[in-house]
Amino acid sequence: MADKDKDGIPDNIDIDGGTGTGKAAAGATGLPSDVASIINSIMAQNGGGSTRSPQSGTDTSTTKTKLTYNTALEIMRLAAEDAGYTAKFTSADVKQFMEEFDAEQNRQIEKVITSTSNKLIPGATDKAVDKTISSTATTEYPSFFDPGRFTSDWVWKKVDFGNEATLGAKSLNVLAQVRGVLDKFNILGVSDKDIKVAAKAIAKGDLKLADYKVTLQKIAAKEYPQFADRFAKDPELTTYDIASPIVKMLAKTWEMPEENVNWKTNPIVMSYTNFAGPDGKGTPPSYYDLLLKAKKDPKYQLTQQANEDARDAATGLARAFGFGV
Repeated sequence: MADKDKDGIPDNIDIDGGTGTGKAAAGATGLPSDVASIINSIMAQNGGGSTRSPQSGTDTSTTKTKLTYNTALEIMRLAAEDAGYTAKFTSADVKQFMEEFDAEQNRQIEKVITSTSNKLIPGATDKAVDKTISSTATTEYPSFFDPGRFTSDWVWKKVDFGNEATLGAKSLNVLAQVRGVLDKFNILGVSDKDIKVAAKAIAKGDLKLADYKVTLQKIAAKEYPQFADRFAKDPELTTYDIASPIVKMLAKTWEMPEENVNWKTNPIVMSYTNFAGPDGKGTPPSYYDLLLKAKKDPKYQLTQQANEDARDAATGLARAFGFGV
């Protein structure tokens, strides 16, 4: 094939994917569901060949995959689709990936051989040597080199949660979920950068949202020490759950939807969620005290109940003075 621009890439290669023929790449159907397994299956079908290199003096053999440009682009695009990475790969991206893929493959192979050799005991019998080699390679490096995991990790490095305008739907959805969980705790010890780092780990599959919620709860227990025992007893509990009864009371008293009560800044709610000092000690206000505060608030005067109370009070006063009402 012609290579007029001398970049090592055949001129009929379509950089947006495929071979320029409009046909789907081989090995893309009937594959496992997770992207790493899909990539490994494709590699097994059309990875471009492999070389086996028995190591002198051991029973260990290494298999190296010679990655072709088309297959490299195909598995990169699969990983990008799974990650929600929307940018197009350039020829330079593909060449860089192929170089790093080969370098990591070589490093992993060298790591296994070096580790195996270092474990050999001088003077050991052939049987003992064979047992040591097999045990070391199996126990310490069972996965050897995983093309699917390497490809997925390589693409995820390009996903920039710091620039939300470049994120795909999957990443944006996870970021919204993480921010939603954080909002329920109302804590200061987590920055927006922290949230984006966590969101990327969750989107990638390295962290579960439920586990991150536990992490946030531990921070909340320090910022709201008076509720530490309650947090410890219920891993699903949030600061909003604790404040919720007060929010419901205010919404009912002020005759408004609960979502209109800003529980994070409302002084009546805050008098309950922040009644304790840094040591977690203090006396929480009673429900009755909070209700009285709610009825003294100007918002209560705008309610139908307040108007009825005022009318009833006026009627009672008129009757007390002998007026026939």
